[in-house]
Amino acid sequence: MSARPPIPPPPHEGRCLCGAVRWQLNARPLGINACHCDDCRKLTGAANLLMLLAHANAFTHEGETARYHKRADSGREIDIVRCAECGVRLWHEPLSSPEYVFIAAGTLDDPSWAIPASHIWIEKAAADVQFAPGAILIKGQPASRQILLDAFSKLYPD
Repeated sequence: MSARPPIPPPPHEGRCLCGAVRWQLNARPLGINACHCDDCRKLTGAANLLMLLAHANAFTHEGETARYHKRADSGREIDIVRCAECGVRLWHEPLSSPEYVFIAAGTLDDPSWAIPASHIWIEKAAADVQFAPGAILIKGQPASRQILLDAFSKLYPD
């Protein structure tokens, strides 16, 4: 297994494409997950959505955003938050777990360290996807987000 880059100390910062919305995470992420579901692929225009899982109370943002309410294939409901100006998907908020925020890792100012510890909906992954070494692979939606948090903790101990 190749070495993973260390998680830099917080704060972690990011922005949308036009810079109208900036965000900051003032804590270490709780997880780094790649979702391969149809919704995430369509919403990103990519093979998956790579996201940081974090405590919502450690997350702040500035700038005007727009929300889109979505019921996922799993049945869970989320609010997808985008820049109101350029439309970039920045994060989403799971309505069943308001204590969390899932931040699109591609919006990080420095995403070089964001290597997934878990991949979900792997049965829908594009044929050419290479899964990160050491990451857990889950078919469909995990029964609990704790599985994703535990996978991260195993690969990135404090």
